[in-house]
Amino acid sequence: MGFKRARTDEQKRERLAGAVDAADRLLDRFPYREITMTSIADELGFSRANLGHYVRTKEELFLLLYLRDLTALHDELGALAGENDGGAGGDGDGDGGEGAGDFDGGIEAFAVRFAAACGRHRNVGRVGALLTAIVETNVDVERLAACKREMMQLSLDSARLFARRFPFLSDEDAMNLVMDLVHYVAGLYPAAYPLEVQREAMRRAGFEQAERSFEQTLARFTAVQLNGYRALATG
Repeated sequence: MGFKRARTDEQKRERLAGAVDAADRLLDRFPYREITMTSIADELGFSRANLGHYVRTKEELFLLLYLRDLTALHDELGALAGENDGGAGGDGDGDGGEGAGDFDGGIEAFAVRFAAACGRHRNVGRVGALLTAIVETNVDVERLAACKREMMQLSLDSARLFARRFPFLSDEDAMNLVMDLVHYVAGLYPAAYPLEVQREAMRRAGFEQAERSFEQTLARFTAVQLNGYRALATG
């Protein structure tokens, strides 16, 4: 039927969401550097010029892909923040109140669930690893500022969820924890999922290292951070 330009705002949002999906699929098959606006347009079945009606650069699409997964992760965090891992006679972490002092078991269970959520929304890691040095360098400043505002609001909202789940966290500590986790996920992802050229280079260098499990490593880091903040808060 050929390309038909979207006319309504809803059609434009749907077309842009489809382009983000295409970028996600291509990143499953190719390194970021090999993905172009033309290859994204080809994946969608229309021309590079047609794609340009909705987005200027591939970096804008990957920034939107990052934001999509970051938002989805925040939504899962909201569900985790409302869980009571301990329950009556359990670990006793709950959402605060009388039994809120005994967090050890609850922290471990929460950390595992949080790491699994990060694994499901992997672009927080795999696109996050490219964000500062690559993706954000070829985006219009106004669009980038709009995305940054969304990121900041998500960070603030996530910090409130952490503080609700773990009352020993002050507002400042909760925000610092969120930022540390975001940065750690971005750094951990490429280490946990090295490219074949990196694996081969390590083999040739005699640097044999067991594969790092993304979720297990992240769960441990999250638990260590939370237990550390708890220790500081309780003296």
